[in-house]
Amino acid sequence: MSDKIQQKEKERTIMKKVWAICLTAALTAGLLAGCGGAKTSDTAGESVSTETPAGEEKKDGDLSVLLLVPGTLGDKSFFDSANAGLALIEENYSASTKVVEMGTDITKYSATLEDVINEGWDIIITGGVNISQPLQEAAEEYPDQKFILYDESVDFSDGANSNIYCMTYKCYEGGYLAGVLGASASKTGQLGFAGGFDIPLINDWLVGYIEGAKVVNPDIKINTGYMNSFTDAAKGKEIGIALYNAGADIVFQAAGGAGLGVLDAAKETGNHAIGTDSDQSELFSSDEKKADAIYASILKRVDISIDKAVGDYLDGKLEFGTVKTYGLSDGCIEITDNSWYQKNVPAEAREKVAEAKQNIIDGKIEIRSAFDMTDEEIASLKGEVQP
Repeated sequence: MSDKIQQKEKERTIMKKVWAICLTAALTAGLLAGCGGAKTSDTAGESVSTETPAGEEKKDGDLSVLLLVPGTLGDKSFFDSANAGLALIEENYSASTKVVEMGTDITKYSATLEDVINEGWDIIITGGVNISQPLQEAAEEYPDQKFILYDESVDFSDGANSNIYCMTYKCYEGGYLAGVLGASASKTGQLGFAGGFDIPLINDWLVGYIEGAKVVNPDIKINTGYMNSFTDAAKGKEIGIALYNAGADIVFQAAGGAGLGVLDAAKETGNHAIGTDSDQSELFSSDEKKADAIYASILKRVDISIDKAVGDYLDGKLEFGTVKTYGLSDGCIEITDNSWYQKNVPAEAREKVAEAKQNIIDGKIEIRSAFDMTDEEIASLKGEVQP
């Protein structure tokens, strides 16, 4: 790895640690609506049917993997994708698995971590900025426990956190495809972006979105709104309606469960949305009008990256104490190409998206990341496309 790349990764890690602290404070203040205290189950919930039955002991010699969810399942987004990864692990490696849903009360995270560590799992998988600090404290106290942390990185300087393997994602690549799609399909020349929080983790999607849209239409206009939540779907709907009423006919949402409200807003106003993290047209296939309102979803394939990491672990190739960033070329960032996409998105727009996707994979397109930009640079980029 070149000195320049190493420096970039170090800068990104520092920025993520700062924002983790900020989000932790926000959570403590109650900005993220909680779903109660920690909830533990021996199965991974309704979305996964292959988990180890309750009470079944791990067999000697089996790989044992626990998924620790800093929230709850059923978000039809980020956490459910991780849960699907747990199913892949059980299917592909005959692993003993378990999921623990911790809810959003971060004051309980450290105690829950200690509890599951003492259960003796080979690998504990968790993700996101809100678990980062408790995880690092646990990793220091229990150096023999192996952890995989998705969608977040930690400080590996001076040999710290040598028992944590981090996975991050090139969200800006997915955002770029969303921008190409939005600008190609828009009839008003105005788009919207609805994010969970105004932070680099979310703005990484936005930066790519703006850059992709501007390549298609240099005069494109994009309004931006934030829910200050990853769970408040009612707030997401409110933001979505405001963006549509301001002139956008397509809104890209990147807000976890809160973003589901944007899909409702698209349906009710007769406009369109671009989803994230899971195939949200498929998820709402029973509601034809809502499914048709979702042009496509940009997938952060947490499930695939988890499966890849555990496979590398079993092959003796997983390098703990490092971070790997996954993108389009790894199959961990995708855009859905389903029946709704084929039916509702104009052929010309689909062709532009396909071309952009291949050019990104081939290294022909350079896209900035919010983690490499200052707040002033991001604000300036937003200002360039403000209606």
